[in-house]
This record gives sequence, C-alpha cells and structure tokens, in this order.
Amino acid sequence: MLAVAPSPAAAMPLIDAAPASLIDAAPVDTVPPVTDNEFLPDERNLSDCVGALQRPDCGSEARGGWRQTLVFIIMGVAMIGVFGRVAYGVYRGRKHTDQAV
Repeated sequence: MLAVAPSPAAAMPLIDAAPASLIDAAPVDTVPPVTDNEFLPDERNLSDCVGALQRPDCGSEARGGWRQTLVFIIMGVAMIGVFGRVAYGVYRGRKHTDQAV
C-alpha cells in the first residue's frame, strides 16, 4: 500500500485573520487630495503647450511679476561684477607682464 504525504497546507497552523484592534480602526483614506497647478492651462491640451518657447495662451497670470524681475536684476548685477573682476585681473596681469619685459 502506498503512503500519501500530508499536504503543506495541512501542516501549517491556522492563523486568526486580524486582531480586533485593527478591525475596529477607522479605514485609511487612500485617495490623494486634489491639487491644482496654476501654471498649467485649464482650457488647452497640455501637449499643445510643450516646447522650448512658451506658446500663446499656454501660460498663466501667476508667472513673472516683480519677484522675477528682481531676480533678473540681481543676476545681471552679479554677472557685471564677475566679468568686471575678471577684466581687472587680466588688466593687472598684463600690466605686471609688460613691466617685467
């Protein structure tokens, strides 16, 4: 007579489904909150607005403003300062080189 081995499921102990403390807990809301991006157009297809340059009617009124202008001015002044310092260093280096020759 052939002996039949017990199935793996029969050898495993039975486990309760979940503790009562987890069953009584409030359900977790898995839906993310709805957010709105003010830089994306509402009335146009987004793929029509993708490109290197901003196309007409693809922007928003929230873009630009005095803060962007202020950053542009600060960057311009900083670039003038950097290039001025480099030009002064070149001038000073040439002056010392010309005197040495």
